[in-house]
Parts: sequence; C-alpha cells; structure tokens
Amino acid sequence: MSVMHIPAGSEKRGAGLPAKPDETADPTYELVDFDRYVINQDGPVGYIEVVSPVFVCYLGHPYARAEEIAQVHAFEQAVRLVGEQAAAARRHKLAT
Repeated sequence: MSVMHIPAGSEKRGAGLPAKPDETADPTYELVDFDRYVINQDGPVGYIEVVSPVFVCYLGHPYARAEEIAQVHAFEQAVRLVGEQAAAARRHKLAT
C-alpha cells in the first residue's frame, strides 16, 4: 500500500470536495403567490409579503415556520435584508 503526500499549498488538495456555498451571492426571488415571494440563496431562505405600503420580510423555511424580521418600503431592500440575515444565521450555525 502506498501513501501519497500532497503538500498543503498544492492545487490537488481539496480536489473533488464540494464547493462551499457563496454567501456573498445576491439572493434571487420568485413569485409563489399573488402577494408572496420566496427568497433563494442556495435554496429557500425566507419570504417577502406585499402588504401595501410595506414589504414584510420573513426569515426561515417553510413559510409556516418563518419569523418576521422587518418591514421596509423598498422591495430591493427587502430582498437584500432577507439574504443578509440568512447568511448571518448560516455563519452563526457554523460557528457553534
């Protein structure tokens, strides 16, 4: 049996391992009901409900278990906020 040593700085180290999710990627959204959007960032992470004149932001999935985190007046801000909170929650889970 032979053992192959791969130096720490080698490009071969880590080859074949799944890529880490890109937490800096912009979240995407999709209309799932006449007044509700799902926010995706490597999978569903939250929701936005249109309740004029505000957008209600929810963090979590599925919708029934999501928690309200904010109410804002701009849709783009709502999408960004849900994405940032989801990334922060993911980092917190990894740290504990």
